[in-house]
Amino acid sequence: MRFVMRRVVPTLLVVSALAGPLRAQEVPREIPPQQLQQPGTTSRNAGTSVHGKAPIIGQVYIGEMAPDFVLDGSKGRQEQLSKHRGRWVLLVFADRYRDLAPYDSLDIAAKKYGARVIGVCHEKQHTVMNAVARDKVDMLLLADVTGEVSAVFGLYDWGKSQTDPGFFVINSDGTVRLAIVGRLFPSDQMLELLKFATDSIE
Repeated sequence: MRFVMRRVVPTLLVVSALAGPLRAQEVPREIPPQQLQQPGTTSRNAGTSVHGKAPIIGQVYIGEMAPDFVLDGSKGRQEQLSKHRGRWVLLVFADRYRDLAPYDSLDIAAKKYGARVIGVCHEKQHTVMNAVARDKVDMLLLADVTGEVSAVFGLYDWGKSQTDPGFFVINSDGTVRLAIVGRLFPSDQMLELLKFATDSIE
């Protein structure tokens, strides 16, 4: 089942999983933590290679488990996505820290709905740690310096070496319930989408 959220943005298609698994974006069904493999197929940027290997491509299916991963976090330790099961997660991707920092207030608001916001950016861990300390940002940010995790979620452009924006709503069991790729929205609109997902599913 598909929903068009016209009051958020007229041309944006929001895909929900009320009727079972639907393909949302190219992301593998299961990726073992710290073992992201590069398949022998081409990515959306055909002909681009990474250290002589084919770039990672992925598929995500709404209604199925979100790919698991481990990344260095802004709290100074490694974080595994599956460790956050038991609550809803709004997983937000962007190329740089500065694109995610404004969502610190969204993380606070999301807790009222039993959710938390986790950001993933194409930065080094020390860069993210220094930035959150300087700006007093409390939300959890993860450093995807290689771009491999973003690629697993179909959001890494190997040709430009950058992470494309997008976000995924993941329920307390680790299942992808909503996905939007290609752009992000202001915090208030992101919160409305999170409320839409949680209200629609449960």
